[in-house]
Amino acid sequence: MKNLWGIVILSVVSFLDVACRDSSAAVRLAQADEARHQDSQMEHNMANDSSHDAEHNDGHEHSGSATHIHATPPENYAKLTNPLTDNTEAAASGKTIFETQCASCHGMQGRGDGPAAAALNPQPANLADRKMIESLSDGYLFWRVSEGGAMAPFNSAMPAWKATLSEEQRWQVISYVRLLGQ
Repeated sequence: MKNLWGIVILSVVSFLDVACRDSSAAVRLAQADEARHQDSQMEHNMANDSSHDAEHNDGHEHSGSATHIHATPPENYAKLTNPLTDNTEAAASGKTIFETQCASCHGMQGRGDGPAAAALNPQPANLADRKMIESLSDGYLFWRVSEGGAMAPFNSAMPAWKATLSEEQRWQVISYVRLLGQ
């Protein structure tokens, strides 16, 4: 029954993806889904860390104390800084974008518990994890939002938003995400 619900949720997510974006994005989502299924046996347990209560393979490592060691962004992203830092209007716009584009997977509070999350492997990131978000550079976040997760080491269903959202909109989303764990 759990697999049936997973198929139903993936079908809905795929339908919404096709309805909201171009068909090439849907193809990338399907390819990412296939990669996730191949990697579904690779799991690790995050005991004693409530922000990681789901087992997942999400492109970053964890030490016993749940410290995140993230992949290094490419050079063209690594040193970027958010030009909209501390801009409340940008964060408000980012919230609107997040609620329409990101919440189906990441959840309305960014905890990785959106309606589509149960069918995804790896699970969406818990963006409300303050310690994790504070450890990430603006460049890293902009890289992940721009390029998505359909690549090693992430192999996730997160779409690449650079073809859908403007650079300003991506920075607005990042401005909002920085507020989720506060």
